[in-house]
Amino acid sequence: MKTKIILASALLIVAGVINGCKKSSTPASPGTNEVFIQNTAFTPASITVPVNTIVKWTNKDAVTHTVTSNATLFDSGNLSSGAAFSYQFLTGGTVHYHCNIHPGMTGTIIVQ
Repeated sequence: MKTKIILASALLIVAGVINGCKKSSTPASPGTNEVFIQNTAFTPASITVPVNTIVKWTNKDAVTHTVTSNATLFDSGNLSSGAAFSYQFLTGGTVHYHCNIHPGMTGTIIVQ
Protein backbone atom coordinates (compact mmCIF):
# COMPACT_ATOMS: atom_id res chain seq x y z
CA MET A 1 0.00 0.00 0.00
CA LYS A 2 2.82 2.40 0.91
CA THR A 3 4.51 1.74 -2.46
CA LYS A 4 1.28 2.60 -4.31
CA ILE A 5 0.97 5.91 -2.45
CA ILE A 6 4.60 6.81 -3.20
CA LEU A 7 4.15 5.86 -6.87
CA ALA A 8 0.92 7.88 -7.15
CA SER A 9 2.61 10.88 -5.51
CA ALA A 10 5.56 10.65 -7.91
CA LEU A 11 3.21 10.53 -10.90
CA LEU A 12 1.36 13.62 -9.67
CA ILE A 13 4.63 15.50 -9.26
CA VAL A 14 5.79 14.53 -12.77
CA ALA A 15 2.41 15.55 -14.24
CA GLY A 16 2.63 18.89 -12.46
CA VAL A 17 6.13 19.56 -13.80
CA ILE A 18 5.10 18.63 -17.35
CA ASN A 19 1.99 20.85 -17.21
CA GLY A 20 4.00 23.69 -15.72
CA CYS A 21 6.40 23.59 -18.69
CA LYS A 22 3.71 23.82 -21.37
CA LYS A 23 3.55 26.98 -23.43
CA SER A 24 0.53 29.16 -22.81
CA SER A 25 -1.88 29.18 -25.74
CA THR A 26 -2.59 32.86 -25.07
CA PRO A 27 0.23 35.24 -26.01
CA ALA A 28 1.32 37.66 -23.29
CA SER A 29 1.51 40.58 -25.72
CA PRO A 30 -0.10 41.44 -29.03
CA GLY A 31 1.50 40.33 -32.28
CA THR A 32 2.13 42.45 -35.35
CA ASN A 33 -0.94 44.45 -36.42
CA GLU A 34 -2.80 43.30 -33.30
CA VAL A 35 -4.24 45.20 -30.36
CA PHE A 36 -5.25 43.62 -27.05
CA ILE A 37 -8.09 45.06 -25.03
CA GLN A 38 -6.94 44.48 -21.48
CA ASN A 39 -6.99 46.24 -18.13
CA THR A 40 -9.62 48.61 -19.58
CA ALA A 41 -7.15 49.89 -22.20
CA PHE A 42 -6.07 49.29 -25.78
CA THR A 43 -2.57 47.77 -25.87
CA PRO A 44 -0.71 49.20 -27.66
CA ALA A 45 -2.60 52.48 -27.64
CA SER A 46 -1.12 53.50 -31.00
CA ILE A 47 0.22 51.47 -33.92
CA THR A 48 1.48 52.35 -37.38
CA VAL A 49 0.58 50.06 -40.29
CA PRO A 50 0.86 50.14 -44.09
CA VAL A 51 -2.19 50.72 -46.31
CA ASN A 52 -4.24 47.51 -46.88
CA THR A 53 -3.31 46.10 -43.46
CA ILE A 54 -5.84 44.18 -41.40
CA VAL A 55 -5.68 45.08 -37.71
CA LYS A 56 -7.16 42.67 -35.17
CA TRP A 57 -8.42 43.63 -31.70
CA THR A 58 -8.95 40.89 -29.09
CA ASN A 59 -10.81 41.45 -25.84
CA LYS A 60 -8.69 39.99 -23.02
CA ASP A 61 -10.80 41.61 -20.28
CA ALA A 62 -13.63 39.91 -18.39
CA VAL A 63 -16.01 42.72 -19.36
CA THR A 64 -17.53 43.76 -22.69
CA HIS A 65 -15.89 46.48 -24.82
CA THR A 66 -16.27 47.98 -28.30
CA VAL A 67 -13.79 49.18 -30.91
CA THR A 68 -15.44 52.22 -32.50
CA SER A 69 -13.78 54.76 -34.79
CA ASN A 70 -14.38 58.39 -33.90
CA ALA A 71 -15.27 59.12 -37.55
CA THR A 72 -17.80 56.23 -37.89
CA LEU A 73 -15.41 54.28 -40.11
CA PHE A 74 -15.97 51.05 -38.15
CA ASP A 75 -17.75 49.73 -35.07
CA SER A 76 -17.16 46.27 -33.68
CA GLY A 77 -20.36 46.18 -31.69
CA ASN A 78 -20.11 44.59 -28.25
CA LEU A 79 -17.11 42.30 -27.84
CA SER A 80 -17.45 39.90 -24.93
CA SER A 81 -14.42 38.40 -23.23
CA GLY A 82 -12.32 36.47 -25.75
CA ALA A 83 -14.06 37.95 -28.80
CA ALA A 84 -12.13 39.58 -31.63
CA PHE A 85 -12.76 42.20 -34.32
CA SER A 86 -10.73 42.93 -37.45
CA TYR A 87 -10.73 45.84 -39.87
CA GLN A 88 -8.75 46.42 -43.08
CA PHE A 89 -7.35 49.92 -43.51
CA LEU A 90 -7.54 50.72 -47.24
CA THR A 91 -6.38 54.35 -47.21
CA GLY A 92 -3.69 56.33 -45.44
CA GLY A 93 -4.36 58.64 -42.54
CA THR A 94 -4.73 58.70 -38.78
CA VAL A 95 -7.73 56.92 -37.31
CA HIS A 96 -8.73 57.57 -33.72
CA TYR A 97 -11.00 55.09 -31.96
CA HIS A 98 -12.56 54.44 -28.56
CA CYS A 99 -14.76 52.06 -26.54
CA ASN A 100 -18.41 53.15 -26.51
CA ILE A 101 -18.89 51.53 -23.09
CA HIS A 102 -15.75 53.04 -21.53
CA PRO A 103 -15.16 56.41 -23.28
CA GLY A 104 -11.83 56.90 -21.51
CA MET A 105 -10.42 54.01 -23.53
CA THR A 106 -8.88 55.43 -26.71
CA GLY A 107 -6.47 54.32 -29.39
CA THR A 108 -4.92 55.41 -32.68
CA ILE A 109 -4.07 53.64 -35.93
CA ILE A 110 -1.65 55.51 -38.19
CA VAL A 111 -1.98 54.18 -41.75
CA GLN A 112 0.92 55.00 -44.12
